[in-house]
Amino acid sequence: MPRWHTNREALLGLAMLVIGLVFFVSSTDIEVLEQGGIGPRVFPMGGSLLLAGLGLLQLAGARPEGSEGQLAAGILPILALATVSVAYIAAIAHLGYLVSTALAAPAVLCLFGIRSVAGLVLAAIFCPAAYHLIFFVGLGVFPPYGLWFDLLDVIQGY
Repeated sequence: MPRWHTNREALLGLAMLVIGLVFFVSSTDIEVLEQGGIGPRVFPMGGSLLLAGLGLLQLAGARPEGSEGQLAAGILPILALATVSVAYIAAIAHLGYLVSTALAAPAVLCLFGIRSVAGLVLAAIFCPAAYHLIFFVGLGVFPPYGLWFDLLDVIQGY
């Protein structure tokens, strides 16, 4: 029977599971003002449960791996993505959704191997715009406003 070594797939699954569960618990604090229909906590709860479920699937499919050097090399991208995720959530609270997404989108794409400067600049512009149009304009979900600064205040003229 082979000795079980924690590998990249297992670490990724565990990170997804933990982050998904933490975000789910955090989303229970979102206040529901109306009964019925789609409330403001539906998308965060659904997304966090989906992330946790994918983490469980990832853990179930993880295979034993033998090299500790491979383990160390596999942890770094996972830690980088988890760090960007936590920093993104913290930045939303202080800088608002648009600025935070403009910073996080190119960072995540860079972690996934996109190195084109033009592509990263386009991601910083189009990702926040597309997500804003889909969620806040199209679906009517209220955007999280920043405590220190919010670009929506500038755009909307408040």
